[in-house]
Amino acid sequence: MRSILIGLSLTCLVLGAAISAANDDNAPDTLTIGKAAAVKGGQVAVPIYFFNDQDLAALTIPLSVAGDGARIDSVSFVGGRVAYISTKPVTIDKGRKKVIFGAICMTEDYIAPGQGLMATLYMTIVDSAKADKVTIDTTTIYPASLLFTKSNSSSFIPRTVPGLVTVTATAKKDTKKD
Repeated sequence: MRSILIGLSLTCLVLGAAISAANDDNAPDTLTIGKAAAVKGGQVAVPIYFFNDQDLAALTIPLSVAGDGARIDSVSFVGGRVAYISTKPVTIDKGRKKVIFGAICMTEDYIAPGQGLMATLYMTIVDSAKADKVTIDTTTIYPASLLFTKSNSSSFIPRTVPGLVTVTATAKKDTKKD
């Protein structure tokens, strides 16, 4: 776990140094965090999509969850556009309210232009959750910030659309007796 965090930190430092202003030349690349519904005491899967109009070499996605009672469990790349990439670091903080994940092309082909699923964020909504809405948005978790890195190593910050989980009361249990 420590080696993944160190590797991600070094990668972020290198990518951060390569940032230049207005480096997204064409249509605005976008990270879209999906919407979902959950019940207190249940789990929820929130899809995270992205659009890019040029080849990408890496993506760094730091997210935070606002709202009482939501905990990040895991990130899955299954079925997503970056599933073929072998280097996909994921670090969830101890409080399970923040996560940094991404994809780095090492020996694989670059991420081709297109749109679709990047990953799915799995969360638990605890029974004692007080909020009826949980927002998921990008953040900066030093030294990582939201970055899309092009094949020429220049980086830029994509447009973002925050996500939302609507929380309802605990599911009613069937009290019917046979």
